[in-house]
This record gives sequence, C-alpha cells and structure tokens, in this order.
Amino acid sequence: MRFILIALFLLSSSVFAKSMVAKVNLNPMGSFEVKTKRIRGNVVKKGDTLQATSIEVSVKSFDSDNETRDGHLRDKLEVKKFPNIVVEKAIGKGGKGQALIKMRGVTQKVPFTYKEAGKEVNVNFSISLKAYGITGINYMGVGVQDEVKIAASIPLK
Repeated sequence: MRFILIALFLLSSSVFAKSMVAKVNLNPMGSFEVKTKRIRGNVVKKGDTLQATSIEVSVKSFDSDNETRDGHLRDKLEVKKFPNIVVEKAIGKGGKGQALIKMRGVTQKVPFTYKEAGKEVNVNFSISLKAYGITGINYMGVGVQDEVKIAASIPLK
C-alpha cells in the first residue's frame, strides 16, 4: 500500500529523541503508526525554559510494521537526498513551545506541548504534510490525511 507519513515528519518530526510515534490517519478510514528510536539529540533545561537544537531523526529507521509501506514512505520522503528530519531549534516554557522542523529541505514553525517526566520530556505536536510539499498520497482509493500527529520522548539534561 502506498501510504506515507511525515513525519515526520515527522518529523519529525517528530520531534526530539529516544523514541517517536507518528499516527497517520487514512481517508476514508483507518490509520497506522510509524515508529523509530534512532534519534540523536536532547533537551536542555535552563531555569524554567526547555531548549533543543539540531535533533536528528533518521528517516531510514521508520517502521510501520509493513515493509512495502515503509519503502513507499522512504521514497516519498526522499531518504537518499534527505536522510534525516531535523529539529533545528525548539524552545518551550510552561508546557508549550515552538520548534523549527526541517523535512525534505523545507523548514516550518511547529507549535508543541510537553510534560516533563523525570529525566525525559514527552512532546506532542501535529504537522501538515502539505506544508512540506507532500500531497497526492493515494493507493486504490485510500489516501493519507494531511495532519499527522506525533508523540516523542526526549532525554532531558
């Protein structure tokens, strides 16, 4: 099946380190998750502010439990040209923040929420695939919705 995420996205996304899960909703119905633990970087706490720079998420490591879909995902995210999704900068305070996330050569401002959990930060955010130039994902009448929701767990220093 020809589905993609960002995110990742993700993301990117997602966004930070240790682990990331991106939920991709399908149209007309259904969904799947893309996971990875291959993320480099961390968050630093300075007073009541959290900051991060240059966090890299390996696109090659994305796993949706479907090898064919993973291949299509890597192709759509142009993994050979753009092997990582990068959080160029993120700043948060009081449970909310904003990050600059670069995917496929495009950088977007992305708002996020977070909660500190001991030596980790749990981050949640959504990205628009269209904002990163990803459109027209459809296989046999099933398409990927534009919004991808991402949750990440990041080491806190």
